[in-house]
Amino acid sequence: MFNKLIVGYDGSEGSRAALIHAVDLMHNRPNTTLTVAYVNDDVVGEDFAYSNESVGSAPLVNDLTNAPPVSVEADSPQFLAREYAQQMTESIQTQLDRHHIDAQIIAIDGQPARALAELAEKEKADVIIVGNSGKSGFQKFFVGSVSEKIVKESPCTVIVVK
Repeated sequence: MFNKLIVGYDGSEGSRAALIHAVDLMHNRPNTTLTVAYVNDDVVGEDFAYSNESVGSAPLVNDLTNAPPVSVEADSPQFLAREYAQQMTESIQTQLDRHHIDAQIIAIDGQPARALAELAEKEKADVIIVGNSGKSGFQKFFVGSVSEKIVKESPCTVIVVK
């Protein structure tokens, strides 16, 4: 049923549950491909970019990808973005290794719902799997739910894992 899975991952308990759900789906379908995407939403102009390379070569995509190597200050936004990307990639890879799953790990820039929907459309994904944030009704009323926005914007099926 689902051959191309995308998991939206942000390090939260909900996104870890979404990743476990994707792993379970993959164990039942050996030809399924998995892409784990985390979104850097602290990007000017909400540019959308991603890489098709596997994380084995550690491609971390953001607006710095094509920039020439420059000495980056330890407290600069570029340094913090690179540190964040490295930590997220290591965290995701550790979980994938624990379950003996090969997957592509990518970083995308922009607003999470839109960026994941654009990725799913470009990759012709069958499903996006995301976690539930656990916001209360009052919080959701004022700021909305990212998973709810993904459901509205996605070109494919969305599974929201609690």
